[in-house]
Amino acid sequence: MKRVLVLIALLSFWSCARNPVTGKRQIVLISESQEIAIGVQSHVQAQDEYGFVDLPAVQAYVQQTGRTLSAVSHRPNLDWHFTVADSPVVNAFAIPGGYVYFTRGILAYINNEAELAGVMGHEIGHVTARHSVSQMTKSQFAQLGLGAASVFSPGVGRLSGLADSALGVWFLKFGRDDERQADQLGVEYAARAGYDPREVSNFFDVLRRLGEAGDKETIPGWLSTHPDPGERVQATRAAAQQWIVQLGLTPERMKVNRDAYLRSIDRVVFGTNPREGFTEEGRFYHPELQFQITFPSGWQVENTRTAVYAMDADKGAQIQLKQANVPAGTSAEAYARQLAAKGTTPQSGGTTTINGNRAYLGLYAMARQGGSALPVLAAFIEYRQKLYEFVGVMSSLSRYRSTVEMVIRSFDRLDNERILAMQPDRLKIYTAQQGDTLEILADRYQNPRVTADDLAILNRLAASQPITPGRLVKVVEKGY
Repeated sequence: MKRVLVLIALLSFWSCARNPVTGKRQIVLISESQEIAIGVQSHVQAQDEYGFVDLPAVQAYVQQTGRTLSAVSHRPNLDWHFTVADSPVVNAFAIPGGYVYFTRGILAYINNEAELAGVMGHEIGHVTARHSVSQMTKSQFAQLGLGAASVFSPGVGRLSGLADSALGVWFLKFGRDDERQADQLGVEYAARAGYDPREVSNFFDVLRRLGEAGDKETIPGWLSTHPDPGERVQATRAAAQQWIVQLGLTPERMKVNRDAYLRSIDRVVFGTNPREGFTEEGRFYHPELQFQITFPSGWQVENTRTAVYAMDADKGAQIQLKQANVPAGTSAEAYARQLAAKGTTPQSGGTTTINGNRAYLGLYAMARQGGSALPVLAAFIEYRQKLYEFVGVMSSLSRYRSTVEMVIRSFDRLDNERILAMQPDRLKIYTAQQGDTLEILADRYQNPRVTADDLAILNRLAASQPITPGRLVKVVEKGY
């Protein structure tokens, strides 16, 4: 995707246009039509790589809220799209052209529709103020110098950003001034759409608490680039009060919609979905596709909907595993011949067997920009009428070959019944009864991954605090 952005930027003429938000003239590389084209292409790639939450009710709720917000924005005529991405990471992001995404992870920690409107308004603000367009010429690209011409998969080069959340691939890193402006726009759009803008600041306190908790799975992507949550609370509270006065808003005219929002996220998957792959004691398992792999200790593993990526601690070796885009039943050897016919010829290689599966293992060379070729150990493995493609890129063949080959040869059939039967944890919206506390509910639901303190952050309540009977609260039903 980033290479597409660079190409568009290089081919575009410099032009001067007025910023839709500030009204000031600015130098831009990309026209609005090009911006929209980028959004269309990126949306398809986002769906392919991460998938969208398969709950029509929550998608419809987010889309309707988005339409309400975008209608009062500085660019109401864009063809806006609002989508819930299937990721546990607490994040929201926008792509140029009017495409806004919320992870299921962030929806779990939002507590009402007014908060959703604030986060949504922030992301809409990045688009209306054309922050992405401004950042395109400043973006940093692949750190490891991997070339753009890999016929194996264009996804290999993305591993240089593995330390970020998976969705960071789609989320440009804006400057603090842009983030502050987006915060202000989020408050403004929420107020203009009839929401209580004071609710916007409450979510930033949740970000702070999540950051302090230090959970690797739920540390917000927002915290890595956005202003300090404490600063944001003060700034957005002040802005909210200004808009309440300016628009003459009264309490009865400001929507919060807590219960309606909570009911919309009932049954949303919470945390990692084990059906789509997970790591346990150094072993990666994929129950849905029924395979397993072993990665060396210390390797960083990132699992997406379309591929598994891994990198060693020194960033000297990277591995990608995905299904090859070939017809069912294509043999490993036939695929190797297809690549050779396209000019990707191995330096050495041949057919082999990997844990009973027919395979082709070959040593290739990958050209890279401004440097010598990198050695690549690639394998194509026939498994369950599909062809799996390993690509192991190494900075040093002598240092990493044996390790990469060990990972490749660890690919095996998954037959552990416990793992094959695993289901994800899910949010449950529970109506509190007399005497309930979050400590009592945590003990009742017996989910080893969700403590009373976790429920306290989810619900903005103290763990031992009596809950008013009839109040809706979030609990997490155990799936595995």
